[in-house]
Amino acid sequence: MTKRVIIVGGGYAGVRAMQHLSARPYIQVTLIDKNPFHYLQTEAYALIAQQATLVDVTVDLPALCESYAYAAFVKAEVTGIDFEAKKVVTETRDYYYDYIILAMGSRTFFPDTIPGLHDYAHGVKSLKNAFRFRQQFEQQLFARMNSEGDEECRRFNIVVAGAGLSGVEIAAELADYTGWFMQKNRMLCDSIDVHLIASRDEVLAGMHPYLQAKAKARLQKLGVNVIFGSRVAAVEPNEAVLDSGRRVAFDFMIYAGGIIAPRLVHTLDVERNKKGQIAVHRTLAIVGKEDAFAIGDVADIRAEDGRPLPATANGAEKSAALAVLNLLRCNRSEPMLERSIRLEGYMVALGRFNAAVVIFGRIKFSGFLGYVMKRLITDRYKFLLDSTAYKAFRRRPKG
Repeated sequence: MTKRVIIVGGGYAGVRAMQHLSARPYIQVTLIDKNPFHYLQTEAYALIAQQATLVDVTVDLPALCESYAYAAFVKAEVTGIDFEAKKVVTETRDYYYDYIILAMGSRTFFPDTIPGLHDYAHGVKSLKNAFRFRQQFEQQLFARMNSEGDEECRRFNIVVAGAGLSGVEIAAELADYTGWFMQKNRMLCDSIDVHLIASRDEVLAGMHPYLQAKAKARLQKLGVNVIFGSRVAAVEPNEAVLDSGRRVAFDFMIYAGGIIAPRLVHTLDVERNKKGQIAVHRTLAIVGKEDAFAIGDVADIRAEDGRPLPATANGAEKSAALAVLNLLRCNRSEPMLERSIRLEGYMVALGRFNAAVVIFGRIKFSGFLGYVMKRLITDRYKFLLDSTAYKAFRRRPKG
């Protein structure tokens, strides 16, 4: 008997879950997302720093799902989930399921306790926000180039708040890009500065010491002003006010201070942590639900030592594999397996042609070699998805 599986969310975790399930003729997979594309969030830093285009950071979800015989894509915004009735509610119609996988990812956490943050800072976790920042940043630089008098020599400040993976990558890429921009446009004064605000006395807190050391050295070389041990207390139209009372002027501010679950999760009848992430067993089944799973950033997934699993594409894909394994075992009335998710490695982009990579905790690359390794892994991932989607596109009837 065919089982209906609905996957909510077309990010790294949702796409991988769809691929794992769609090879089985007794499973009919429906992937639902409000966007018709899979956004490669790991490439957000390259997009906002002009090193990538929209084509480089997106994959066509309808074509990708169409390439699998037992998968379908639905472009819709999910407005509710009824676990008792096994029903997903969208703006247009309801979809019923036998099993459901929640893979909605996360969004940038903008604390209401920081006055002005919503009004004057940008988040770049979504493609829309990343592209909006890129456009506005280009417009500001163009206006500066066309200004008269001493306007072109006024200091141009970019503030990045949050020294985790996203914040470090964005700060490094922007500093590298603006340095290149200044060299190419000598009518401007050398006055574009990038400030990175770190809440601790280190960057990439909790990550491998090798990555921390390489990132810190690279940021210093790029001229990024790292303000350690500080948090943003308030944001005014052109200034970030730190908890120490210090004020940092900015023309643009990016906030990368943490993540929170999507708004939909807060309407669901599930247990959640302080970030709104869904409580799951080590099987990745949702606590209190027998036929529902949560994977990727939306789930409160713990490493073997009990610490939260870092929000990475690698972790999202591994959680998808474990959830699918247990969904299939559940369908066969077999006991689900409890497993800890171990990440194979971490990659940190540190500007053009530079990255730091740690694989299996022992193999380490940095500089140009690290960049090559990261590009190989990222490009292979996108190439395989694009080539699969393209085959479906070619099969579509003309006209």
